[in-house]
Amino acid sequence: MKKKRSLLKPLLIAASIPIIVLGLKTAIDIRKGAAGIPANIVIDAVNTHGSSPNTLWQNLGQGGEEMKDMIGPVAPLVRSLQPKLIRIDHLYDYYNVYNGPNNYDFTRLDQVINSILSTGAKPMLSLSYTPSSMAKDNKVANIPNNWSDWNNLITATAHRYSVEKKIDGIYYEVWNEPDLFGGWLYSKDPNYLTLYQNTARAVVAGAGSANYKIGGPATTGFYGNWIKALFQFCTTNHLPLNFISWHRYSKNMLDFDNDFNTLNGILSQYPQYFGVERLITEVGPDSEPNAWYDSKVSGIHLLALVNTLVGKVHRIFPFEIVDGPLSVRNGSTGWGLITNPANGARPKPRFFALKFLNQISGSQLGSLGNGSWVTALATKKDDGTIQVMLVNYDPSGTHSETFPLRIVGLTSGKYVLKRTDYLGSTSSQEITIPSYLYQTPFYLEANSATLLELTHQ
Repeated sequence: MKKKRSLLKPLLIAASIPIIVLGLKTAIDIRKGAAGIPANIVIDAVNTHGSSPNTLWQNLGQGGEEMKDMIGPVAPLVRSLQPKLIRIDHLYDYYNVYNGPNNYDFTRLDQVINSILSTGAKPMLSLSYTPSSMAKDNKVANIPNNWSDWNNLITATAHRYSVEKKIDGIYYEVWNEPDLFGGWLYSKDPNYLTLYQNTARAVVAGAGSANYKIGGPATTGFYGNWIKALFQFCTTNHLPLNFISWHRYSKNMLDFDNDFNTLNGILSQYPQYFGVERLITEVGPDSEPNAWYDSKVSGIHLLALVNTLVGKVHRIFPFEIVDGPLSVRNGSTGWGLITNPANGARPKPRFFALKFLNQISGSQLGSLGNGSWVTALATKKDDGTIQVMLVNYDPSGTHSETFPLRIVGLTSGKYVLKRTDYLGSTSSQEITIPSYLYQTPFYLEANSATLLELTHQ
């Protein structure tokens, strides 16, 4: 088959100069001299690459807010978000699984797993924490007094869900934030690498030939030395490592991008792990409850995060599904996408951001020209409809921008152009595109997003 030639480069050379000048002038006028790069969005409507990007955002996590099944009461709402994976932690200190050596009761954990399955998702089990009766100094999350007790517990857990319950495709994550909970280290005791080795081998023993994945370390941030140590240790000791995971809370998209760039440098040193899945198993604008979590800007943050990370990491897990029962703190009811049932189980703006994202389907298209505030994600649906999500994210809430938008490689003719605004209205119009190029100046208010759909008639 003859290879398709990308249309982006010749168009940029031929037509970019006057449009870039216009876009730059607009950005400077609106920002009153603020530094930044204006957007100059160009979409290649011909060349697709990869499958639909929706697996990036169709993942959720629930933290340790209450010692009960928090997902079940909101399962219908969660199901509407079409999740692929739902992550839970606090397996052993919240659900009373461990009642002594080789004495386990999975009743309460089963309830949570069943609720996850009822949403259409598979479980991601963050294997944590050592129960107090097993841990050094009787303190939850401390190193086990006896590694065999921990190993047997993990083996029983993996056997329960991968073999007895026959749940296909479970993700087993070794611990949750080991640098915080238990004070684990990668170079000395208590040593996370020892924890990983014991846990990984126990999962293999329990899950047998079932389909599952295992990885870690789920640290509180992206720490390169932890990743390098885990790569080296797993290679030397022939341990499975199907994914690497970390957490990141930040209002600055550059922090997420810098993590990816650092990881790329590490992967160049460990090419055997170039294909390893990259998961950010907790994401959000702030590691503490913040008024953002109850406002529109949290949804825009999530949409901008998708545009920043698409094609760079495999999955992100917005934290968290349901608020805890605490009262308002720092102007927020909590990190949740949904308020606590005691507060009405009410969907919050990030919930609707995920619904907004789920309108996107098809194969990803190439795009160029993201700016400091405005970014784009483009796909082509099976029926040929071009979708372009445009996001203008500014933490200060002041930057509006007019920028050039071009879609190249189109067939001339009549089209329907549909526009759906995040938390706004939907409109459509018929347009005629006389040649292979659709171009228009496009305006977005600060902290707004829209989805354009261009369908040939």
